[in-house]
Order: sequence, then structure tokens, then C-alpha cells
Amino acid sequence: MNLMNITRRNFLKTVVAGLGTLSLTSELLHFKKWAHASAETALSRVPTICNGCGNRCGIIAYVKNGRLWKIEGNPEANGNLGVICPKGHGYLYDLYNPARIKSPLKRVNGRFEPITWEQAYKEIAQKINLILLSHGPQSIFWANYPQTNHLYALRLMHALGSPHYFTHGSTCYTARNAGWVYTVGELPSNDLANSQLIVIIGRNPAGGIDLGQVKRIVQAKEKGAKLVVVDPRHSETAILADEWLPIKPGTDLALLLAMINVMIKEGLYDKKFVAEKTVGFDQLEEQIVNYPPEWAEKVCEISASTIVRLTRELAKAKPKALIHRGYHGAFGAQYLNSFQTARALAIANSLLGNINREGGIYFPKTALLGELQPKHPAPELPQMGKLDGTGVPGRYPLGSYGDGIAHAIPELALRGELKAGFVYHYNPLRTNPNPKRVIAGYQKLELLVAIDTVLSETASVAHDVLPESFYLERTEAIDTKHSGKRAQVSIQQQVVKPLFDTKPGTQIIIELAKHLGVGKYFDFDIEEANRLRLKPLGVTLEQLKEKGVLFVGYKWKEGFDRLNTPSGKVEISCQRLERLDFPSVPQWQEPLVSPDPNDPHSFRLLHGKQAIHTHAMTANQPILMSISHRYDMIRLWMNRGRGIQLGLKDGDWVQMESLVGKGRIRVRLTDGIHPSCVWLPSGYGIFSKHLKTAYDIGLSYNDFLPTYFDPTVGHAMASEIVVKVMKA
Repeated sequence: MNLMNITRRNFLKTVVAGLGTLSLTSELLHFKKWAHASAETALSRVPTICNGCGNRCGIIAYVKNGRLWKIEGNPEANGNLGVICPKGHGYLYDLYNPARIKSPLKRVNGRFEPITWEQAYKEIAQKINLILLSHGPQSIFWANYPQTNHLYALRLMHALGSPHYFTHGSTCYTARNAGWVYTVGELPSNDLANSQLIVIIGRNPAGGIDLGQVKRIVQAKEKGAKLVVVDPRHSETAILADEWLPIKPGTDLALLLAMINVMIKEGLYDKKFVAEKTVGFDQLEEQIVNYPPEWAEKVCEISASTIVRLTRELAKAKPKALIHRGYHGAFGAQYLNSFQTARALAIANSLLGNINREGGIYFPKTALLGELQPKHPAPELPQMGKLDGTGVPGRYPLGSYGDGIAHAIPELALRGELKAGFVYHYNPLRTNPNPKRVIAGYQKLELLVAIDTVLSETASVAHDVLPESFYLERTEAIDTKHSGKRAQVSIQQQVVKPLFDTKPGTQIIIELAKHLGVGKYFDFDIEEANRLRLKPLGVTLEQLKEKGVLFVGYKWKEGFDRLNTPSGKVEISCQRLERLDFPSVPQWQEPLVSPDPNDPHSFRLLHGKQAIHTHAMTANQPILMSISHRYDMIRLWMNRGRGIQLGLKDGDWVQMESLVGKGRIRVRLTDGIHPSCVWLPSGYGIFSKHLKTAYDIGLSYNDFLPTYFDPTVGHAMASEIVVKVMKA
């Protein structure tokens, strides 16, 4: 029976068939009385944080009869301003997903068997301690997609003496972060709502999906602002744009260098800001003459006249003009030149004089939380560096210690340097490049512990699986993620009781620590920890629980006295980079690989999100996957002209191959993509047979991506893929 079309008559028929001899007049089957009682049941309201993606939007959950009833956006939350996306709504249903892990699991003869938490902790601790004795603390790691409790995971690794805490950053954002840090000292935000001209290069907040940014873009446009989207694909954000510039992928750096050239040549930059707030302008002026718009036109396939016009428009609107600070596409972890591109982006904004200015790029206010010590002393920092080469000159000197290089884990395991690991809220077997290599590495570990809610690809090969409670079933560490012009703190708190024998992530970390013999660093629970972290902010945990999010601290002010750089200024020329044998000012750098212009089957493979899916996490959600099927969204985008050249019709099946992978998928022919590339939506290609809704649906770009490490931060260079596409 279709649950969406159930009627009172069908309901009664079903009950009669199932219960047979029971009278329809009984209280149990009195539909009207049941419906009335249900309607009259008190409704409880619990503010919390959505976990449908990494944006962690503020929501209000409503509960009836102990079950989730609905959610609404929290209008106070900086990140989403009261709005909820399809992922947020759809992911709710995983609370009642029968595929959830219901108790701890242990692999026995290739099959999982349920065990108790105490047995799981004891056996894991015994194995870890033996590995520590035999191979030392550098042989174990923790990898996770960042959560509010990540500081406790880092504390656990440090307590065990290991430096090996990893996030997904090396496949997402580390080049962008490094580019901004080495130019202005920290990662800024975009004052979209107050800007008069917004240029977005390779970022898609409407597909990403960043609800707060989309709402602020709309607010700006309502006040007359212009939006220009530079992207090889006509993305969801391009639909909102006044102008779409389909740039040749991998050449965003050339565009930015040419725009800087025009600013300097025509004197369009903010001379006062440059003189007072920057260092190294003279070196930039010497180098930038090599990159006129006419040169860039040949490289990025945007006309010189368009580059000049757009630069003049930005200069006219300055400082209330900005080039979006970027995220994944173009800058994050995409190309060999991503770090240089991020540096050029920061410098171009600086020349507009928009750094920490209204309508420009600004430094958000972030709440400074209290510490657990002295009451709960922190462990000493590990005595050794990371084996992945993070921060090591001659390897990946600009790498982030806080992120590490997660896609190096399989390589280190295959070399025998890593022996055991914990993977939490993260699925590297599906979301890291070259999955055959990833599987081989993780399977070589002597111990792999997965902390998850379902048997993902990574959990499926683990030795032990610890089931985390669904996000609506648990209270977690307070969060400061949604910083803005005034700092905010937020809390993810329990909405309903756990349905199964599962535990919150923070509780798992604390209990693991106690069994591993480092419990002295975890002599607290999440309630006490949250109170200690809130203490300096002048708000109570009770106040935060009542509202879900609270503004704290002082409001943002324009301007700055000193930046977090060695000079205290914008470092247009960066001496730290020069000492590491990198260019002190950005220079043109070709992508690592490029399609063969003489081969009609050769394309660069790009990827990106759809507004209904988060990486691979939501693919197994039946409602969200049904949207994918209903609107025929699981297709490879190809330029219509190139497709016709190959004898293809819209909807045809094609075979796609790279150096490391191949697969079949249906094609979407469109004028909305640059001819040199094809585009694959991320979030599909699930190969865990435990995830039946998503299994073997679509492809993942990671299946086609070799294992790369860029020479600056070690990121994955996820768009350096050349594929051959032909009719299947």
C-alpha cells in the first residue's frame, strides 16, 4: 500500500486483516478517538542543529508522542536565517531508517555480529594498546568530517601521543584556506547583502547549499546589486545571475591575473588602502605586466573586452564590491594552481580596498570559548610530526596541521606506517580519490573502527563498528560555526530518545578514552564541558538550550589596525612563500593535465553538488533519491555541440574512462557547459550493498581520479581528471 495515499477505509481494512478477531469497536481500533487524541497531544519544541550537511543550520524540532513531527528553520541562526533546504527536510527520515546500525558490531569470519558496548570497548582498547606497544603512537590515527566534538577527538589522539588527526579538508578546502592565510592572515567572509557588485568564481551556494548566502544574495539584488557568476557550468547560482561567464576550467587564475593587470594599468585600485595597508605592491606591479587581458582571453576563453569591462565595474563599485572568497570549486582542492588562484583572489579583493569593509570581504566575529583546563588539564602535544608531510619543507610545507592530508592515509597504511585508525562521521572509501587504492590501504590496517549510523562503504570493511545516535537523538558540544557580523554560539541537543542501542559521538570518545587508559583527560561529561566552554561568554547553558543559538560579544566594525600576518598588513608579496621556494606574488601556472584538443572523446571531468544531496551521505535516503529519479538528475552534463559530434542524443548511455576507472551513465546534452569538460553530480556511485536505495546508482568522480598531492598543501587536485567519453 502506498503510505502517501492511505485513507481511513484502507487503514481499517489493514488493521482488520492483521488482527482478525479484534472488534473494530474496541478502543484500539477507534480511529476517530485515536485521531482526536493524537491531535490533542501536547507539542514540544526543541531548538537544535541540522546535520543534513556540513553547514549545520539552526532548526526548531517539534515532537509529538515522543516522535518527531516537523522542523522549522531558526530565524536567529546566522547560517540559514530561518530557511531549511531539501537535504535538511529529507535527511530527517533517516531517524526511522531501518538500515540504521542498532548496536555495536564486530566482524567475525567476514560477517558482522552484534556485541555489547563493554565488549567492543575492551577489545578495541586491547588491540590499540598492543599496537602502541609494538609500533608507537605515530601508528594510529583519527579521521572525521568536522563535527562540534572534533576537539575531543583531537584531545584523544594527543592523549595517546599521536599527531594523526585528519579531516576531509585535503579533498575540499585546504588550498583556499592557505591562500587567504598567507595573504591576509585568516579566512574571511563575504558581506553579500551590502555589496553592489558580486562576482562568484567557481562557487555554487545555491547548489551547495548555503542558505544564508543565497538569501543575502537575493537581498543584495533586491537593492539593485549585480551578480556575475564565472563557472564552466550554468549552475543553480548562475540562474540568479545577471551575467554568466563560462570560463575554461582550470584557468580561473588567468582571469584573476588579468583583472589585477587592468586595475594596476588603469589605476583603478584603491591607492590609499594599498599604500597604508599592504606590502609588496611594487613586486606585483613588476610581474603583472605579463598578464594582460589579451593574453588571458586565449587562456581562459573569456574575451579581453569582458575582462576589462568587469574589472572597471568592480572598481567603480569599490569598496562595496567583492569577488567571493571561494570554497571548493576553483580554489579549494581542485587544480595544481588552486593555491595560486586563491592568493590572486585575495589580492584582487585587496586592490579593491574592500578588506573588512561593508559590502566587501570581512572578518567575521567568532566566539572565543572557554577552556576545560585547569580543572581538566589537556595532554601534552605529541613529540613527532605527521607522517603525511603536513607542514614539512620539501613535502607539503603549507599544509594545515588541524586538517592533515586524509587521502594520504591509504598510502601510509600500505607502507605499513599506519596500523590502526578510527573513522567518524566520514566515509573515505567513497569520498576519497581512487577507491581501489583507498580500499587496499584501509584493509591493510590491523584495526579499523568506524563510528557511523549506517553501514557505509568504510563501515562495511571495518573490524568494529560503533553506532552513533542519529543527530536528533543526541546532545553534542556547543558550536561557533556560524560566525557573522556578530558572533554566535549554538547547540545540537537531543530531540527524541534513542531508538536503538546507540550513543552520542562525544560519549563514545569519552568512554573510549577511559578504556584506553587516558581517562584522566576525559573526567567530564558533555554537560560540564559545555558549561565550561560557555563560561567566558556571559551566557548560561540553560539560555542556549532554550534558544538554540545566541548572539555573544561585540558587533563587527569596519576597518582594521593589524592583520594576523607577520607584517600586520595584506601581504601582496609574501616573504614566507619566497623562503619556501614558492613565488612571492602569484604567477600563471598551468593545470596539471588537460584534455587532448585533437581527440573528440577527450574531456576534463568536473563535479559538483546538487541541492538535494550531501556527498554520499544522503544518497540512501529514499525521499531524496526519489527526487533524483523523478527529475532525471543522475546524468553526465556534456556540451550539446560536442555531444552531437560524438553522435549522441540527449539521454543516451555513454562509457567514461580515465587512467584509474571506468563506468556507464546517461548523458545530458546542454548549452550550459563549456565544451572542454563534462560535469558529474557528486553524491552517487554508492557501492555498499548495505545501502540498498543508493546501491549502484550513478557514478562518483572519485572513481576516475588518481591519487594526487599538490606541492603546497598536499590537496587532492580533484578536477585534474581527463576522461574519454564515448557512446556505450
